[in-house]
Amino acid sequence: MENWTQHIFLKRLLKRRLKGMHKRTVLIVCLFLPLLAQAEAQTEVQAVDSDTPLIEPDVRPQVVDEALIDTENFEVGAFVGVINIEDFESSLLWGARMAYHLSETFFLEANVGFADGGETSFEKLAGNVQLLSDDDRNYRYYNVSFGVNVLPGEAFFAGKYAFNTNFYLVAGAGATDFAGDNRFTANFGAGYQVLLNDWLALNVVFREHLFDSDITGESKTTINSEISTGLSLFF
Repeated sequence: MENWTQHIFLKRLLKRRLKGMHKRTVLIVCLFLPLLAQAEAQTEVQAVDSDTPLIEPDVRPQVVDEALIDTENFEVGAFVGVINIEDFESSLLWGARMAYHLSETFFLEANVGFADGGETSFEKLAGNVQLLSDDDRNYRYYNVSFGVNVLPGEAFFAGKYAFNTNFYLVAGAGATDFAGDNRFTANFGAGYQVLLNDWLALNVVFREHLFDSDITGESKTTINSEISTGLSLFF
């Protein structure tokens, strides 16, 4: 009788505990269900965001025409500019240029230039006195120089065209015919080249010509500055 009473008591106690546990489980599930739903919704939004950008980029490829040098190594052209003949004013200069490109960096060039010397300050002050005849005022130089392309780059025009460019240094030697004499001449300078297409280039050159002269009575080294521009063809 006693065992049967204990059995009934334990059975009721177990039912109460199971019922209490069931209520707590239901409560926990009810609390966590909204959190799970919110997390799932955020995951779906992130998936959509990762696949579809909020702002569609408007990127359009731009076609650029770029001038390049073909495989030709020879270059020939003409130039015009101004040369300051020391003691004999500045004069119009014109001439021709030829170059051979040893590589993309190094080249050899030959130049010939022509100008006419003006009057010295003494001639202008003295009136009819002339130090040189008209024929002796003919100025001509020719030289051979070694060049180095030190700063290749690009120049852009109108946002559509791109031109390859070269900044280069040159130095060499030659001779100058002036005042009835032929004088050894050293030269050095720099140039800027713009490749208009694969066979035509525009050149701007600044160059110094140095030779010894005693035309005005004293022996000295004259410095004759040249600035010129011209076109050249590759072949």
